[in-house]
Amino acid sequence: MSISETMTDFRALFSAAERSLDVDALQSLAEGWAEVAESAPPISCTDVYTGLATQAHFQRRIHEVSAMGSGPDCRGAHAMAIISVAGPRDSRSHCWTLLAQLGEAVKGHLHGTGAMAMYQNSAIHVLFPLSESNLYRLMECKATLEALGDGALSPARLKYYPLSSAAEAAAAAAGTAAKDSSW
Repeated sequence: MSISETMTDFRALFSAAERSLDVDALQSLAEGWAEVAESAPPISCTDVYTGLATQAHFQRRIHEVSAMGSGPDCRGAHAMAIISVAGPRDSRSHCWTLLAQLGEAVKGHLHGTGAMAMYQNSAIHVLFPLSESNLYRLMECKATLEALGDGALSPARLKYYPLSSAAEAAAAAAGTAAKDSSW
């Protein structure tokens, strides 16, 4: 709710109570609104460090793909890949410049594939339409990530998880039945 709408409602409350507006109460309301607005999570679908999807946006997309996976609008099998990279050596998280490079590398490799990626806990989670081309691009992405920051993210490990039995069948037909194994 905007500050304008909040103040309008506040004035309506005093009007309905047939009381004159209390300026001190109005100031307290504005200060409280500003405090909450500062601490509220940003409304965005993009992680500020990597430029990849936020966790909420990524989860919503998984839900959408799962919901259409059995309906008449099903556009083919999807899968999940997780590229786990080495964790930070001297701190709780990788430096922001390395995270920005990671995001750019992932977006560059997955551009035009229909994939969506998210970074969380030293791992890139990728939801993608299943195809040989996309699997190859994921392997290239893994290799690129290992080279970033003079090998700061190495070794990386790629795991593949089909999201449905249709995805498993497509993977087997494509000769990529290496489900849940390292590449």
